[in-house]
Amino acid sequence: MNASTRIRIAALRHASRSRRVATRNELCCDRRLLSSNVPATTEVGDNLPSKQIDLSVSAKIEGEESQIATIKLRPGETLRAESGAMLFMTHGVEMATDLHGASAAFSRMMTGQNVFLTDFTYKGDKGEGTVGLGTDFPSKIIRLSLEDYEDSTLICQRGAYLASNPSVNIEMAYTKSLSAGFFGGQGFILQKLTGQGDVLLKAGGTLVEKELEEGETLRVTSGSIVALTSTIDYDIQMMPGIKNAMFGGEGLFVATLKGPGKGEPAHTSIKEPTNLLLG
Repeated sequence: MNASTRIRIAALRHASRSRRVATRNELCCDRRLLSSNVPATTEVGDNLPSKQIDLSVSAKIEGEESQIATIKLRPGETLRAESGAMLFMTHGVEMATDLHGASAAFSRMMTGQNVFLTDFTYKGDKGEGTVGLGTDFPSKIIRLSLEDYEDSTLICQRGAYLASNPSVNIEMAYTKSLSAGFFGGQGFILQKLTGQGDVLLKAGGTLVEKELEEGETLRVTSGSIVALTSTIDYDIQMMPGIKNAMFGGEGLFVATLKGPGKGEPAHTSIKEPTNLLLG
């Protein structure tokens, strides 16, 4: 093979490599163009739906001492509820029960909730779906919006959570002192709700809302606090007076709430589901 032949072969190989490189570059450009034309999908949180349910409009609370909540869902909306709370759901509503993470499930269990949560999603193309929720003992149901409170946080009694938007998190909150944990009637671990959107809470008894000013103190019977803001200082103190402590019927200790903030005390005589006495 002479020198000119070797040069032509080398030139042909070089041209072939150039064509392959150009083809690869064109394919890469085509892929980039295709990917740029595909709309990006935005995931909200832990694959949470982006549609928020306005429970002030969608939820209806019915009943007197033992209440239920009916929530209307539009296409694509998802309601998250405590497992076992469903009374009924209409056609087009699909339910999915999950742990939503082992760590989160453990936190819920420690705050008096079930380990599992159930999501109700309306999969219909038009119209509305309805979900009916009840409680595990005769209770009042209240709707609260986390955005109305400091840091979008509420501190609740154990087991208070009923339902919410999926963007609401259930976490553990701890009492600030051993005495409050032992004698406050709420235990050492309380329930902290954080996130965005509305929540439905359950509580036995008649509900009373109190708003505390800076430095104002409210004394509450042990075990009667339903929910309070994170700005309230929660502690306990001994009942003043020996006769009050011995014969007043309120026990040796009362819970003290120091403002500023809002609290939801509820009067309940006996909390057992089978013989609940409401005052």
